[in-house]
Amino acid sequence: MLQPLFSKRSALAFLLSLTALIALVQAQPTTAPSAVSGEDVLRHLTWMIEWYRGVNTPDAGSDPRDLLYKDSVAADSKLALQQAFAYGRARAAMLSSENAGGGSTLAQSDRAKRVAKATADAIARVAALAADLAAVNKQIEDGAATTRPDLIARRDKIASGLNLATARRDTLQKFSGFIGSAGGAGLLDKIVDLERSVPDAAVGLPAPSPTSPQPAPADGAKAAAAATIVPPFHPESAGIFGLVSQMFTLSGRMRELGELDRQTEHLSGYVDTLRQPIRSELLDAIKRGDTLAATRESDSIAMITADRQQIDALATRFKQLSAVAVPLGAQSIELESARNNLVQWHDSLSRQFNQTLRYLVLRLGAMAMVILIVLGVSSLWRRGTFRYISDVRRRRQFLVVRRFVVGSIIFLVLIIGFVTEFGSLATYAGLLTAGIAVALQTVILSGVAYFFVIGRYGIRVGDRVTVAGVSGDVIDVGLFRLYLMELGGSNLDLHPTGRIVVFANSVLFQSVPFYKQLPGSEYMFHQIALTLSPDSDYHLAETKLMEAVNGVYATYHDEIDREHAAAMSALHVPLSNPKPEGRLRFVDAGLEFIVRYPVPIHRAAEIDDLVTRGLLKTIEAEPNLRLCATGTPKIQSATPR
Repeated sequence: MLQPLFSKRSALAFLLSLTALIALVQAQPTTAPSAVSGEDVLRHLTWMIEWYRGVNTPDAGSDPRDLLYKDSVAADSKLALQQAFAYGRARAAMLSSENAGGGSTLAQSDRAKRVAKATADAIARVAALAADLAAVNKQIEDGAATTRPDLIARRDKIASGLNLATARRDTLQKFSGFIGSAGGAGLLDKIVDLERSVPDAAVGLPAPSPTSPQPAPADGAKAAAAATIVPPFHPESAGIFGLVSQMFTLSGRMRELGELDRQTEHLSGYVDTLRQPIRSELLDAIKRGDTLAATRESDSIAMITADRQQIDALATRFKQLSAVAVPLGAQSIELESARNNLVQWHDSLSRQFNQTLRYLVLRLGAMAMVILIVLGVSSLWRRGTFRYISDVRRRRQFLVVRRFVVGSIIFLVLIIGFVTEFGSLATYAGLLTAGIAVALQTVILSGVAYFFVIGRYGIRVGDRVTVAGVSGDVIDVGLFRLYLMELGGSNLDLHPTGRIVVFANSVLFQSVPFYKQLPGSEYMFHQIALTLSPDSDYHLAETKLMEAVNGVYATYHDEIDREHAAAMSALHVPLSNPKPEGRLRFVDAGLEFIVRYPVPIHRAAEIDDLVTRGLLKTIEAEPNLRLCATGTPKIQSATPR
């Protein structure tokens, strides 16, 4: 009577050894068990696949911390999906067992019974007809020739019936298999199909043969993978554009991680609801096992045998439940770990966002401070210009230079503040500047020449210059162009023609001659050549003619002396005092007397007229001074233009 007890106790020991699996089930309030169908399992796996793909979608950027969190979340999500597939396979096996044991309404329906009975009858009918056909064929071989036609006709009839029965059997078998696929076997096939859709997370599928050749990555794929590697972002060296772009990127990642965290929380709660009925059934199985394990002396062998059968059934059921509970528990743990990593990843991105925002504020503050300092210096420059420079022309030039310098500095400050990769910008700017320099070389050269034109000994408004054979008075000096009032007539009597001549400032660096009046002076030298007869008294000619010229010069010599002193002060070089000079020399017609004298530029014609009248009056008053009949007196500029 004690023999059945050993089998009973062994089954009970196996049952008790599996009670440790309850530790994987968290303490949850008990609810009424709910039946889980195949559609529920497929829906849960579909949600897990979508969640798995979602948590592997966010870009971790180039920060090592983000890459670590992404790898941790990817590993947790992969394990959670694998446990979900394990749960699905275990649940499919449980449903298949329930269907086979009479737990499925569909498998036990009248239609299934009728199809099963019809299929069995069709199989028996095919077997009977095949036996009859074999017997007739043997009779044909052993029978007489007179009975052979009847046997052949009978054989053909039996063969036709066999074909019809075979077609009916095949049809019923297919229909029976279709009905059976609604149970656990069909669910398992669907789970395998879902698992194949995520090959990197599939563990229940056969691995590829190690001897099968693996396709090597193409060079283009390697280049694309190498191109995706970006250097880490350093906010301390980034510009405003880079900082703002990084803030938008971090904000988008944080929103994406927040949504993934909510999805993970929802999945974790759903897994807990799946575990509650299983936990309740496991606890109930343990209680029933403890009750059945208690053996009384009054128990008969039949009662002990019945208890043993119940314990064996409980052990089988416990195995099925534990096969479902373990993946669910592991899945819950992995989901919680993934959620913790998502939260930490979100917190890390939040810290990076705050750090980037802090550097952005510092960069904007520093840039604003530099611009304010530049504007303050610009204001001081402007006040100093108006206070210490009285010349309106020079003052305007200084203000133009001030605007150019201040604008350039502010532009550079903005470029350095907004641009992240200043080295790349410098390379691009260098190439762009080279192209602009080639295309606008005349304009650039004119702008450079402007600073030479407005220099200490440069051109001023009112100066008389000669450029490329054109003489005129300067009326304006622009940043790129020079404006002249054209003067026409002879060198002795220049007058405005009414036209304005415009030259590019770059003419200063060209090979054409550029004549400019001596800085600070408004006079030039003219000379008159008189040819005297050979018998004239040259001492008398020199004395009288110079007296006439000096007499005219005395009327304006103060003006010439002032301009000469201004020229000496501006040039800091010794210059001889401008005064009338006379020279005698022999020519073919007789004796030539040359008088050279300074004249104000704007009174040149008037002074020449006075000097000519004075010389003619002197020659008429002295009989010993006679002009040569072949020589003609002429007045010309002593400084060629």
